[in-house]
Amino acid sequence: MSKLHLVFGGRVKDPQGVDFDLNTIDLVGIYDSYAAAEDAWRGSAQRTVDDAEMKYVVVHLHRLLEPDGEGTARPRQSAGG
Repeated sequence: MSKLHLVFGGRVKDPQGVDFDLNTIDLVGIYDSYAAAEDAWRGSAQRTVDDAEMKYVVVHLHRLLEPDGEGTARPRQSAGG
């Protein structure tokens, strides 16, 4: 499985948190390595460095896609399916 990483950002209510204003989300991209995602994150974060309410993050999508991975749970199936 590829190790996919999502980079996105946007305006946050509290610069120390990750409560994003969904109207301001900037989807930077999906990358197949952490190094590429980090480069994209760094570029986006540096463009907005003077705006304390803008934050960019890297999400490890591969961790969410691995059903037996640490910290993830397998979705429950409904009774009919």
